[in-house]
Amino acid sequence: MIDTVKSALAGRAIAHVAAEPTPSVILSDLGESTARYTVRYWLDDVNADMSTDSLVRGYIYFALKRAGIPLSMPAQAVFVTQESDERKKSKTLADEADRLRALTQVDLFSTLTDHERERLARSLRPSPFARGEVITRQGAEAHWLYLLTEGTAAVRLAGQDGSQRELARLGPGQYFGEMSLLTGKPRSSSVIALTDVVCYRLDKVAFQDLVSNRQDLADHVATTLAARRTELLSARDGLDTEAAAKRLAQDRSNLLHGIRAFFGLPHAARKQ
Repeated sequence: MIDTVKSALAGRAIAHVAAEPTPSVILSDLGESTARYTVRYWLDDVNADMSTDSLVRGYIYFALKRAGIPLSMPAQAVFVTQESDERKKSKTLADEADRLRALTQVDLFSTLTDHERERLARSLRPSPFARGEVITRQGAEAHWLYLLTEGTAAVRLAGQDGSQRELARLGPGQYFGEMSLLTGKPRSSSVIALTDVVCYRLDKVAFQDLVSNRQDLADHVATTLAARRTELLSARDGLDTEAAAKRLAQDRSNLLHGIRAFFGLPHAARKQ
């Protein structure tokens, strides 16, 4: 709990929150069925206390949701309604449909069977972010992919002089972080939530279970990513057909080698 909240506030510039001393989190009280934590931070403008409190609480709330930590409920709370089995089933089906819909929009997984897609969908973790939060940070090692289902995010590249350049904006149906998931490479750019954002997160472990049983999937993923990269480079650098084909073959080979090495797959794909 403490580490989750500290991570949510560390290393980010929050309006009117002083950089030093850094925010601290302590366990301040234990109740009958609750634990109370206190977050302490220092203001650089005491007139902005209420708006800053609201902003900080929002970051904490979204961080707890991503970590699967629910808000506590008093022991004396009385529930006068009981969720029926049909209602539970309806909610479960709706959630499964949302996950499958998110996966269907990712071209990397277009060759999956219905059974494989359903199994992968069950491993997706809801990951909401508040406006202004850093979803992925340039240079960080984080082996997962994000599927964006609600909101807008910006892809930004930091220069050596500290400047920030926006490369793209992402919306519902798009994904990011695929190179970190598939090859283990550090994040090449940062992604910032421009609005409140809802994502699903796919971790390496879930994908490894799938690709270990379907090693031809590594070939498909490498081909898809290489084609996308070559298309961008061709448009940017004006590559002719022959140069683009050579670049595609080289990128595909490098990506396939990286994917197989990261997931411990043999260098030669086995026949299915």
